[in-house]
Amino acid sequence: MKLLIIGAGGYGQLVREIAELTEEYEQIDFLDDAYEEAVGKVCELKTVQGKYDGCVVAIGNPEIREKIFLEIDNPKTIIHPKAVISKSASIGNGCVIEANTVISTEPVVKDCSYICAGAVINHNAVVSEFCQVNCNAVVMTGSVLPKGTKLNCCSVWSKPIVAKPNDVADSFF
Repeated sequence: MKLLIIGAGGYGQLVREIAELTEEYEQIDFLDDAYEEAVGKVCELKTVQGKYDGCVVAIGNPEIREKIFLEIDNPKTIIHPKAVISKSASIGNGCVIEANTVISTEPVVKDCSYICAGAVINHNAVVSEFCQVNCNAVVMTGSVLPKGTKLNCCSVWSKPIVAKPNDVADSFF
């Protein structure tokens, strides 16, 4: 299979290394306006992407990432083999899941979001589209990270959890 990575900067290089670890891709190329080894410029996406089995955007700016992602016909999610992901997790298209992440029971990671090394997405949390949960950051149980949010390294995103009337906890009171 052939993979096209849009963006050949530091994050693009990281995505390439993760894709190489999966051993799924026999060819990995870049689209980038400044990288000499790129097969073309980002503006050529529509004409180039058909030659690839999948594309992933590796650009940190969430607004630019969204604009490019919406032009992709075949987005691929790239998952590091050392990520721990619950079988009940829902992972969107075009996401990048780095090494040593933990994505717990029944969370949702929406399209084109990055979950960086060591991050934790706790159970029943939602990471909205085009987010970046940086290294060792945590999205707490039941929390919703808004679209396009960049959660800083070692941060915790939390919101109050509203108990449902029939929660198990009610039976104790």
